[in-house]
Amino acid sequence: MRFAHDGLTAVAHVHGAATPGLAVVLVHGVGSSSRAFDPVRDELLRRAPAPATVVHALDLPGFGAAPRARRDVPVEEHAAVVAAYVRERVLGAVPVATAPPRVVLVGHSMGAQVVGQAMADHPDAAPAGVLVGPTADRQARTAARQALRLARDAYGERPRALATLAVDYVLRCTVPYYAHQVGRMLDHHLEEVLPRVPGPVLVLRGEHDPVAPRAWARELAAAAPHGQVREVRGRHHAMDTDPGAVVRAVLDAARALR
Repeated sequence: MRFAHDGLTAVAHVHGAATPGLAVVLVHGVGSSSRAFDPVRDELLRRAPAPATVVHALDLPGFGAAPRARRDVPVEEHAAVVAAYVRERVLGAVPVATAPPRVVLVGHSMGAQVVGQAMADHPDAAPAGVLVGPTADRQARTAARQALRLARDAYGERPRALATLAVDYVLRCTVPYYAHQVGRMLDHHLEEVLPRVPGPVLVLRGEHDPVAPRAWARELAAAAPHGQVREVRGRHHAMDTDPGAVVRAVLDAARALR
């Protein structure tokens, strides 16, 4: 479904229960799309914890199936779109006299920055978050350094992840928009945002992720008042290598909301 907010349009791919107890919102990284989370979505639905789960996999404005954005969009505005979507299409869709679901946002790479910003600016719509391979490490805040780290990461990623990225980068996101969004990613300092987050934050990194180093993940978890850090199998796209560990992190974050 399409969702418009403040002149920007996102697209949501919704799977699962009509009246869930847990709503999981998946937010992809720069140049990517909701398809990057397919293994996590499938694992969430397969495990179907009680109460039932619904998964909202988003294509941010200008990415994936979402229409091309007419302007560059900063991380803060992506976060506002995500928060508005949760208010209207997740919490606002609950029938009268039905308890609202617990909501957990999951962001990968730049999507982790979007989720962290949403948790700081809109805690009512983003009460808990899982940040997978968050960017951009303070030691590598240039396009050249990020490109080098991504190139190192590509050598060990699974073919499915690389094929999905190639299609999304080349065919679904224009090069100029991608370049501008990388600039927005580099300008955004997640370590300065997380201290304002009141809810639980779980930082995940693949044990061999060169894009989100161990020291950076630990710094981010320490910056959040209720932050934790974990390492899982794989590299930057740990959603492909270890979707079960990502799902366990989501369920742990949900339990922290009780």
